Amino acid sequence: MKARLKALIALMLAAVFLLPAVQARAEGFGESVRIKISIGDRRSFKFTPVGKFTLKEDKSVNVGTDELTVSITGGRVSIAFADKTVTASSLTLESADYNGLSDYIRLRNKEHGTCTYLGNLTFDVVDGYLRLINTLPLERYLYGVVPHEMSNSFPIEALKAQAVCARSYALSRCYRYQNRSYDLVDTSKDQVYHGYASKNQRAIAAVDATAGQVLTYGTGIIEAFYSSSNGGQTDSTRNVWDEDIPYYVVTDDPFDLENASSMERLSFIPERFTEETVKLMDREVLYKLEQAAIDLSGQNVELVSTISVVPDEPEHEEGSRCYTKAIVTLNVRNEAGEEGQLSVPLTLNEVAFASANNTLGAIGAKSTRLRMYGAERAENAGFGGWNLTVRRYGHGVGLSQRSAQVRARLGQKYADILSFYYVGTGMSTLTPYEQAPKLKSDKYKITAGAITGVSVGATAEDMLKNISCESGSITIMSAKGNEKTGEVATGNFVRISFDDNRKYCDIPIVIFGDVDGSGKIDKDDIEALQKHMLYSKLLGGAYLKAADADHNNKLDIADVIRLIRCINGDAKITQEVK
Repeated sequence: MKARLKALIALMLAAVFLLPAVQARAEGFGESVRIKISIGDRRSFKFTPVGKFTLKEDKSVNVGTDELTVSITGGRVSIAFADKTVTASSLTLESADYNGLSDYIRLRNKEHGTCTYLGNLTFDVVDGYLRLINTLPLERYLYGVVPHEMSNSFPIEALKAQAVCARSYALSRCYRYQNRSYDLVDTSKDQVYHGYASKNQRAIAAVDATAGQVLTYGTGIIEAFYSSSNGGQTDSTRNVWDEDIPYYVVTDDPFDLENASSMERLSFIPERFTEETVKLMDREVLYKLEQAAIDLSGQNVELVSTISVVPDEPEHEEGSRCYTKAIVTLNVRNEAGEEGQLSVPLTLNEVAFASANNTLGAIGAKSTRLRMYGAERAENAGFGGWNLTVRRYGHGVGLSQRSAQVRARLGQKYADILSFYYVGTGMSTLTPYEQAPKLKSDKYKITAGAITGVSVGATAEDMLKNISCESGSITIMSAKGNEKTGEVATGNFVRISFDDNRKYCDIPIVIFGDVDGSGKIDKDDIEALQKHMLYSKLLGGAYLKAADADHNNKLDIADVIRLIRCINGDAKITQEVK
């Protein structure tokens, strides 16, 4: 163990002599998000800044507004400016109008084409390729999400519902990934983010109209899942991901089926098999029925009529209409003219659905993404029969965007739409520290960015006894957004709830030296600081501030030495901040 610690110390000391001091600033939680931009596996590319930017690592650089090239030099990132070339482990262009719209950077996104990005952009090198992180205000981020997860043409109440969902999802990820270099990616793996476009005025208006609003359950912000279309029935997280979250339930959603843009694939089985009706069938389905009838009867037979088609063996319990089979009961005739009945089981995901109805418009769809199988009575070209069906574009958990579109057209308000999909949840507003009730403590120092002075081993119960709130209530929350008991750690936070729990404000807890958020100061904190100093896994928020062991608002060799000495028992890290 001691040998490993010595090796870490040697590596750390070598690293910090090569790297510049890093600012250790923590802002109000939830004000900004960090998005990993999809630039692909690239070692260089061009981009254009518009407005006034400064280089964080060298304020003397004239960034300008000409096209710039970022590239990799000797394993580090390099940008060639008009007056000089700067090379470092990480380079950040900071906007002079961070909360506004006048500064932006245009560049080519591998997934989304040319995009315009507000806020700050950080370039570094990971696994031999450039990485780009866009840090910007949460509300500005939503400007680039809402019109691409839905469509700017959707009714305003549907767009408002989408804005609240996207904000809730983003913040839940911010809680989860506080100690990661970024909070979300810019694709459907999290939420589709294309950057800013002023033309999306309806979506922008929906974001502004719901500013700060999130969905809550108990004391936590929910991870608000949503999908394009649910196929006429919402699903539960237990069915989809084996995780039972109480506000996601299975319930019928007829508005999804009413939307002509909800994609479905159909395969028709007629009541009577004639020369005309078999032409309406998918050839593979007809073959399966004919072959099964021969196999089951043990002789050559022809299909005469369909008596019933019944969906069978639901994939899940609790009323799910996601079926795996359909039982087709047929009337058949042999070569002697004798008729009889038999039942053919069809495995639905083995059926080739050739007839596609509708499209998903701006959202786009591939039939392979449809996943809800069933069977129902139908008519085709005036002939009666049944359709084998496959619907649901996406997982079906939470809000259906296509259903929300119809609900909004029919006059439903966004709060009503959301209450249907997220059962038993409430809505609260994320409020800036300056607008929240003030906290007082004789033991801790409280600012918008952090609560400090918290000792290793302090408990949530201890903290609540030593903090008072002029109005409202306070709760200690875990880094994942759940109510906390027992020992606290860096990345936990104090939540101020007020205005009948309709508003809240979160303030991170910082224990200096507890860099990894374990609540202790040990060798793992050295490793976390090592990865940060080597730019392999950057710290953020409360974790970045916790690494500032000597409280001078920057990370340098002095913090490394103090952390090492503390772990070796040669010194202590003071938690009190003047």
